[in-house]
This record gives sequence, structure tokens and C-alpha cells, in this order.
Amino acid sequence: MNFDRLKKVYSKFNMHILAVKVGQLIEVHEQIGSADNKRIWKFKWLVLKTRKSGHPDGTFTLRWVSSWIVVEKIYPFAYPNFEKIILLDEYKVKKSKLYYIRDKVGKAARMKSLISSERRGMNLLTETKQVVLSPIVSAA
Repeated sequence: MNFDRLKKVYSKFNMHILAVKVGQLIEVHEQIGSADNKRIWKFKWLVLKTRKSGHPDGTFTLRWVSSWIVVEKIYPFAYPNFEKIILLDEYKVKKSKLYYIRDKVGKAARMKSLISSERRGMNLLTETKQVVLSPIVSAA
């Protein structure tokens, strides 16, 4: 993989890696549509899993139930169409992937909140990790 080329692309498009963790309830403001018909799509999501966190190729999976319809979406960490990502709540989790939440309903789906008052309502786009790309050197 050409890391110098990735650095140039990320700096050109002003992309940052999001600081999203499993067990966070976030409100995503995503810009959708073409040039003539742009609008902001806003939903509250629970972060189910992250893959390759802290890496430009990493993704995170979001889940929400609306009107008895289950929606799950996968976004890359360095997605340029996010307007805002607001942290609403952080929950205590014991696993790195919350697949068991899919089967839980009602009281069984409750989780303990761990968020402090100063972190609630924070925009996660301003608290981003800088893209630091370096080739992985194996000690063989």
C-alpha cells in the first residue's frame, strides 16, 4: 500500500479519522443528495462494532430501530459527508461487539450510562485523530 499517496489524498480532502467507540449513542448529521438536491439526514444510532479503529480503512457499524424497522449501516471512519456527529450517551460494555443487543427487547436491552455532563452533546468531528500513516514493519 502506498502510504505517501494516502497521506496526500487525506490532506487534500481534509479527512480525519473519527473517535467513535463501541457502546456510544450518537446523532449523525449526514449530507445526502446531488448538487441540486442536498439535504441533511439526521438520525440517532448505537455503535455496534468497529473494525480497524484508528486506521483510514476502518469502519463502524450503527444500529437503530424506528417504527419496528431495524436499520443497520456501515460507515468508514474517514467519511467526508458527515456534517456533525453529536455524542448523546456512552454505555458500559463488556464486549467489543454488541451483537447480543439485536436479540434483546425492553428491559433486557438496557445498558448503564457512563457519560459525564461535559462530554454529552460534544461534536465528535472536532475531536478527531490526525491521520498518521506509516507502513507496518514486521520484526521477522
